[in-house]
Amino acid sequence: MSLSRQQYTLLGIFALFFGPVLLVMLMRSSWWQYQPSGLKNLGHLVQPPVQLSLNQTQTGDGKWLILYVLDQPCDQVCIENVTALRQIHRAMGRNGEHLAIALISHTQAELQLRSRLEAIYPEFGFIVDSNQTILDTLKTINADFPADKVGPDDFHTYILDPNFNVILAYQTSADPTDMHKDLKRLLKWADKDGK
Repeated sequence: MSLSRQQYTLLGIFALFFGPVLLVMLMRSSWWQYQPSGLKNLGHLVQPPVQLSLNQTQTGDGKWLILYVLDQPCDQVCIENVTALRQIHRAMGRNGEHLAIALISHTQAELQLRSRLEAIYPEFGFIVDSNQTILDTLKTINADFPADKVGPDDFHTYILDPNFNVILAYQTSADPTDMHKDLKRLLKWADKDGK
């Protein structure tokens, strides 16, 4: 049994109108988890976001914040990571004015280390968490990530919104361009919301 030309036309019209509806239903179904690549964050999403009690004067009022936990002692890898943060901040272009970087540790950085870090980038903020409440909160966040993939001490870098909610966390081995891409997207959306 062969179809006539009119039947083929009718099937084409049916597919034209109902095909996209069926495709959307398929994409929304539970057995096909479709997510456009443009919506995927490259850092580890902190769900739900955790608010840190930080001082506005140390971190830049109303800015997004990159918070980096300094190793004790800060070795060459630590210095390279801090230098990468400077590059990320500079690469943000005009959006860099909405972003601050703070380095946190439980003790005051030695004078020689602080001078070296300030030479790398004078815009770094320094936070001393002597009672370790912030650092303990960050460790709690780290413990919530899948233990089979990462260890709790693998995370040193965090992105915080202007209300000091930890949004994303990055491993020490994370590619700085991943953080740059996430920040670019976040600041672009924040800029649109602010208008």
